Amino acid sequence: MRTSVAVVLIFFTFMVFCDTAFSMDRYGYYSGPGDEQDYRFIVVNRPVNVQGLTGLIITNSAFTQPAGHIAIGISALGENSNVPNFSIVQGAATLTVGLTDRVEVGVKGKMIATNIGSSATREIGKGDSDFLIKWRFSSQGEIMPALAFGLAWTFPTADTSKGFSEVEYEGIKLMLIASSEKRILDDSFIGVYFEGQVVLNDQLHRTGASPFADKYGVLNAGLLFPISDNNRLQAVFEYNRVFKKDIVTLYEQNYSAVTPGLRYVTEHFNLSVGVQFLNKEQTGYKNDTRGVGTLSLSF
Repeated sequence: MRTSVAVVLIFFTFMVFCDTAFSMDRYGYYSGPGDEQDYRFIVVNRPVNVQGLTGLIITNSAFTQPAGHIAIGISALGENSNVPNFSIVQGAATLTVGLTDRVEVGVKGKMIATNIGSSATREIGKGDSDFLIKWRFSSQGEIMPALAFGLAWTFPTADTSKGFSEVEYEGIKLMLIASSEKRILDDSFIGVYFEGQVVLNDQLHRTGASPFADKYGVLNAGLLFPISDNNRLQAVFEYNRVFKKDIVTLYEQNYSAVTPGLRYVTEHFNLSVGVQFLNKEQTGYKNDTRGVGTLSLSF
């Protein structure tokens, strides 16, 4: 635990220092007078996602919460599988804070409910917890997208006896994120987002064998554009992929998915819902769908 805390504190200090050295604009969306007004009028809101950072429904974006802003969110993912026969719901609560104009931090806690075939196998309990930090080291320009680097540290807080653990010691996610939001037709916009992750579960403790020790990759990409006159109702399309994952945790291993969704936002409110169409690669699992939704308030 002391090693985990030390690594997080060192990384946190480094990112705040770099932000102070490289900070340029507030939102990384426009450059020039009226940035904040244009951002609020066109994009309306950049809420937090199921991961606990600013983004789409699942995909992280390179943008961050403005300095001093706080976003509180709840999210849920639910799946009801026929082969194998199980259902699982993961509910999460997140708190995300804009520390500077380029750095945000977040915490995430999960509750999980599962049911394997009958009510006699129903289980409800805690999942693992995350601390997250994201630094936008390059703001969007005329051609280049905004770029950000992120880190998530997973702490083993789950009910292991119920099968809800994803790590025994710690999990590390390293994220590289690119995003671009372009104004079109004077009063509209289109956003393009890409994220790559390297996930390292229980890789710092070589002395003891962990049943969760794993290294794998995650790719997320998405599109966002408004479909109402006031830009508050927005369409979301995402592609999600997990690959090279050897250990099944929470009934999940390797898969690819497309996730269409809708988002309604005001300046301080977000409600997003989507459906993931899953193409599962593990033996004994059939393709399935999963519902996902987020609700958040910022102030």
